[in-house]
Amino acid sequence: MKLARKLTAPLSAVILIIVAGVAFTQLRAPQATPEYLQPILDPQFDLWVSDKDLGGSRPLVWELAYDEGVGDHVALNQVMQAGRRALELRIFQDAADERPVNVQLRQTIDGARLSSLFNSVVGVWVFQDSPYACKEELAYESMVFGLEINDWTHVLTFVFCQEKAEPQQFLDRRTLFLTTPSGEWTYHEIDLAKGYKDAGWKLPERLRLGITLGVPGPAAGWHSAYVGGFSVTPKAKVTSSQQEDLQAIPLLTVPRSLFGTIDARIPFGPAGVLSPTGGQAAVGSVQRSQGFNH
Repeated sequence: MKLARKLTAPLSAVILIIVAGVAFTQLRAPQATPEYLQPILDPQFDLWVSDKDLGGSRPLVWELAYDEGVGDHVALNQVMQAGRRALELRIFQDAADERPVNVQLRQTIDGARLSSLFNSVVGVWVFQDSPYACKEELAYESMVFGLEINDWTHVLTFVFCQEKAEPQQFLDRRTLFLTTPSGEWTYHEIDLAKGYKDAGWKLPERLRLGITLGVPGPAAGWHSAYVGGFSVTPKAKVTSSQQEDLQAIPLLTVPRSLFGTIDARIPFGPAGVLSPTGGQAAVGSVQRSQGFNH
């Protein structure tokens, strides 16, 4: 027992050093300017940790929140989906009552990271197995897969759904519907600063960004949605020297069996700084994948 304790303490210290290193290097910018800070930590969901309460694993630097009934189940996995590595959000709804099941992965962004976020365009790859209807009134029985921005005063939600629909706004909430066909990868670019401007809100000092899946009570069975990762493209042009600096930052690979706790490939650099397309975008502009080689 004493030997086990002697070994556990230094191993725990090593884990903390690795996590701190990931956070530091993902925040680091080529010229140490706020425009090139990485707003979203672990945007590709590379770093995982076991979670006894969940009964599986979850992304380490993302906060997990979920609401489920006795017979319901929430699971998170790192999978290959249609040729792309992705985060899988998976819900089992037992339909024993009318209680919905919700899961959200989120992180709080403030300070220089938030300034970088508002001066950038956020790209995200998403895939949904089933078509989710775009409803101008998000009813209790609606299935929701989307991105939620919550600044504790206003809530800006981007819902990934099948059809086109007009944005809706009521008091402190605004919802935009991003057309997302089922059964294929879709790439969306989102300008959060424009989203706040269109809503008539001033930019907040902090916010919480979360990817959400919700399944209503009557929808029995398994339901899945996939996120292929986030990218962040500065609105200002990146110089060639800054691009070279970004490409020169090395990656450190961590064994999948590290101490039996962390399962990850840790990016030692600002992963996701450049999007696959570049350029600027309006809120919710869409580009569909023609292939799965990204």
